Amino acid sequence: MSTKQLIAVVCCQKQVGGYDVQSVNEFYLNAIRDFGGLPVLIPAGSDEADLDQILATVDGVLLPGSHSNVAPQHYGADHDEPKQDPGRDQLALSIIRQCAALAIPVLGICRGFQEMNVALGGTLHPQVHCKSNALDHREPNDPDFSVKYAVSHSLEICPGGHFASWLGETRSVSVNSLHGQGVETLAPALKIEAVAPDGLIEAFSLPNHPYFIGVQWHPEWFATELFMSELLFSHFIQAAQALKEKRNGKTANRRQGCEASQVT
Repeated sequence: MSTKQLIAVVCCQKQVGGYDVQSVNEFYLNAIRDFGGLPVLIPAGSDEADLDQILATVDGVLLPGSHSNVAPQHYGADHDEPKQDPGRDQLALSIIRQCAALAIPVLGICRGFQEMNVALGGTLHPQVHCKSNALDHREPNDPDFSVKYAVSHSLEICPGGHFASWLGETRSVSVNSLHGQGVETLAPALKIEAVAPDGLIEAFSLPNHPYFIGVQWHPEWFATELFMSELLFSHFIQAAQALKEKRNGKTANRRQGCEASQVT
């Protein structure tokens, strides 16, 4: 029987009507389903033993965006950050490091992209629109999602990476933009995949990893209709399937070995 790829999705902690809740925007869950995966939520507050068990079971991890930002102390900064989520920080940073070490496919989007950089030793700029000659990457102040998620700027695809391999001769794509913070210093282990016209890093990967990709924009919006989104999610689910098959193969080999030892 064929089973879907289990994709763990990191939750945010929020207060709604006085209640503490764990939340994920359904755009991300729908995108995973649309490409054949099965999303499962990981709540903040999971300890190391919980995470070990979860990561031994799932086939990939998605780090969604959020209106909260990574706490400055995690990357050596001390500016005031009013939009924090300590529970998510603790959960996400730990998961990212484990996924990097264990070759578990991981896709980070917006806050998730920034978490990946911080987890591996990079830093963030709290207000990228204030940098010299910078674009304003913040989301439009409009309740209409088609306006919020509308194409905002182009990307230059860097040679030698996953994106260049997927896109062939195409060297520029257009994406949306809904973020205030961004990468200041890239983590040493990461490779740039794409940059915005103002030079801001918009995507990166971890070399020699089956799929460790972070993007600053929001590909979950109309993921099945936008070419770059299709590429990101389809390759993510393919990498998750490869991990599932590898694990299933090891399980089958262990069973065969046990059966052989019983016969002899």
